[in-house]
Amino acid sequence: MPAGLLFDQDELVASFLFKMYGQKPFKIERALGIIANAQLVGAVIFHNWNGANVEMSYYGKNTMTVGIVRLIARFMICTFDPSRLTVVTIRRNKRLIRAYYKLGFKLEGTQRCYYGKKDCQRNTGVRFVMFRDRIDEIAKLPKSPKAVQC
Repeated sequence: MPAGLLFDQDELVASFLFKMYGQKPFKIERALGIIANAQLVGAVIFHNWNGANVEMSYYGKNTMTVGIVRLIARFMICTFDPSRLTVVTIRRNKRLIRAYYKLGFKLEGTQRCYYGKKDCQRNTGVRFVMFRDRIDEIAKLPKSPKAVQC
Protein backbone atom coordinates (compact mmCIF):
# COMPACT_ATOMS: atom_id res chain seq x y z
CA MET A 1 0.00 0.00 0.00
CA PRO A 2 1.79 3.18 -1.16
CA ALA A 3 1.46 5.96 1.38
CA GLY A 4 2.08 9.68 1.46
CA LEU A 5 2.00 12.51 3.99
CA LEU A 6 -0.58 15.23 4.56
CA PHE A 7 0.91 18.54 5.75
CA ASP A 8 -0.62 21.62 7.44
CA GLN A 9 -3.80 19.87 8.60
CA ASP A 10 -2.86 19.50 12.28
CA GLU A 11 -6.42 19.73 13.65
CA LEU A 12 -7.83 17.23 11.15
CA VAL A 13 -5.02 14.74 11.79
CA ALA A 14 -5.25 15.15 15.58
CA SER A 15 -9.00 14.60 15.64
CA PHE A 16 -8.56 11.53 13.40
CA LEU A 17 -5.93 10.18 15.79
CA PHE A 18 -7.99 10.76 18.92
CA LYS A 19 -11.07 9.16 17.35
CA MET A 20 -9.56 6.28 15.33
CA TYR A 21 -6.89 5.17 17.78
CA GLY A 22 -8.80 5.95 20.96
CA GLN A 23 -6.10 8.32 22.20
CA LYS A 24 -6.90 10.79 24.92
CA PRO A 25 -6.27 14.31 23.61
CA PHE A 26 -2.85 15.72 24.45
CA LYS A 27 -0.91 18.83 23.43
CA ILE A 28 0.42 18.50 19.91
CA GLU A 29 3.14 20.71 18.42
CA ARG A 30 2.58 19.53 14.83
CA ALA A 31 0.79 16.63 13.14
CA LEU A 32 1.26 14.94 9.78
CA GLY A 33 -1.36 12.68 8.26
CA ILE A 34 -0.49 9.39 6.59
CA ILE A 35 -2.53 8.99 3.41
CA ALA A 36 -3.14 5.78 1.45
CA ASN A 37 -5.72 5.28 -1.29
CA ALA A 38 -6.87 8.89 -0.81
CA GLN A 39 -7.78 8.20 2.85
CA LEU A 40 -6.25 9.19 6.16
CA VAL A 41 -4.84 5.95 7.60
CA GLY A 42 -2.37 7.13 10.21
CA ALA A 43 -0.64 10.03 11.91
CA VAL A 44 2.78 11.31 12.88
CA ILE A 45 2.54 13.47 15.98
CA PHE A 46 5.26 15.75 17.30
CA HIS A 47 4.91 16.77 20.93
CA ASN A 48 6.86 17.91 24.01
CA TRP A 49 9.19 20.18 22.00
CA ASN A 50 11.62 21.85 24.41
CA GLY A 51 14.01 23.62 22.06
CA ALA A 52 16.46 20.72 21.69
CA ASN A 53 14.37 17.54 21.86
CA VAL A 54 11.09 16.70 20.19
CA GLU A 55 9.07 13.56 20.85
CA MET A 56 7.36 11.76 18.02
CA SER A 57 4.51 9.26 18.00
CA TYR A 58 3.78 7.23 14.85
CA TYR A 59 0.39 5.63 14.19
CA GLY A 60 -0.24 3.65 11.01
CA LYS A 61 0.30 -0.06 10.71
CA ASN A 62 2.39 -1.10 7.69
CA THR A 63 2.81 2.48 6.44
CA MET A 64 6.44 3.20 7.40
CA THR A 65 8.46 3.35 4.18
CA VAL A 66 11.89 4.80 3.37
CA GLY A 67 10.21 7.72 1.60
CA ILE A 68 7.90 8.46 4.53
CA VAL A 69 10.80 8.32 7.00
CA ARG A 70 12.88 10.65 4.81
CA LEU A 71 10.03 13.18 4.52
CA ILE A 72 9.44 13.07 8.28
CA ALA A 73 13.15 13.74 8.91
CA ARG A 74 13.15 16.69 6.50
CA PHE A 75 9.97 18.10 8.00
CA MET A 76 11.42 17.75 11.50
CA ILE A 77 14.64 19.58 10.57
CA CYS A 78 12.79 22.43 8.88
CA THR A 79 10.15 22.75 11.59
CA PHE A 80 12.00 22.09 14.84
CA ASP A 81 15.75 22.02 14.02
CA PRO A 82 16.20 19.49 16.87
CA SER A 83 19.38 18.05 18.38
CA ARG A 84 17.52 14.84 19.19
CA LEU A 85 14.32 12.94 18.51
CA THR A 86 12.71 10.75 21.15
CA VAL A 87 10.20 7.93 20.59
CA VAL A 88 8.56 5.58 23.08
CA THR A 89 6.82 2.32 22.27
CA ILE A 90 5.25 -0.45 24.27
CA ARG A 91 7.76 -3.13 25.26
CA ARG A 92 5.72 -5.88 23.56
CA ASN A 93 5.90 -4.24 20.11
CA LYS A 94 8.98 -6.17 18.96
CA ARG A 95 8.40 -5.37 15.28
CA LEU A 96 8.50 -1.60 15.86
CA ILE A 97 11.46 -1.92 18.23
CA ARG A 98 13.42 -3.75 15.49
CA ALA A 99 12.44 -1.03 13.01
CA TYR A 100 13.70 1.69 15.38
CA TYR A 101 17.07 -0.05 15.73
CA LYS A 102 17.27 -0.48 11.96
CA LEU A 103 16.62 3.25 11.46
CA GLY A 104 19.47 4.11 13.82
CA PHE A 105 17.67 4.84 17.07
CA LYS A 106 19.59 4.12 20.28
CA LEU A 107 17.98 2.54 23.33
CA GLU A 108 17.75 5.11 26.11
CA GLY A 109 15.90 2.99 28.65
CA THR A 110 12.57 1.68 29.84
CA GLN A 111 9.80 3.42 31.71
CA ARG A 112 7.69 1.27 33.95
CA CYS A 113 3.99 2.13 34.32
CA TYR A 114 4.25 4.36 31.21
CA TYR A 115 1.03 2.99 29.67
CA GLY A 116 -0.93 2.14 32.81
CA LYS A 117 -0.98 2.02 36.59
CA LYS A 118 -0.05 -1.64 37.02
CA ASP A 119 3.68 -2.46 36.90
CA CYS A 120 3.81 -5.12 34.16
CA GLN A 121 5.31 -5.64 30.71
CA ARG A 122 2.09 -4.49 29.02
CA ASN A 123 2.50 -1.06 30.64
CA THR A 124 6.25 -0.68 30.16
CA GLY A 125 7.48 1.87 27.61
CA VAL A 126 10.80 1.55 25.80
CA ARG A 127 12.43 4.92 25.08
CA PHE A 128 14.67 5.41 22.05
CA VAL A 129 16.62 8.45 20.88
CA MET A 130 18.07 9.52 17.55
CA PHE A 131 20.62 12.31 17.43
CA ARG A 132 20.89 15.08 14.85
CA ASP A 133 23.72 13.56 12.80
CA ARG A 134 21.58 10.47 12.09
CA ILE A 135 18.47 12.59 11.38
CA ASP A 136 20.53 14.54 8.82
CA GLU A 137 21.70 11.26 7.19
CA ILE A 138 18.11 10.05 6.85
CA ALA A 139 16.85 13.39 5.49
CA LYS A 140 19.59 13.44 2.81
CA LEU A 141 19.51 17.22 2.63
CA PRO A 142 22.29 19.04 0.76
CA LYS A 143 25.37 19.82 2.89
CA SER A 144 25.36 23.53 2.04
CA PRO A 145 23.05 25.51 4.38
CA LYS A 146 22.15 27.82 1.46
CA ALA A 147 20.96 24.82 -0.58
CA VAL A 148 18.47 23.71 2.10
CA GLN A 149 15.02 25.12 1.46
CA CYS A 150 12.41 24.46 4.10
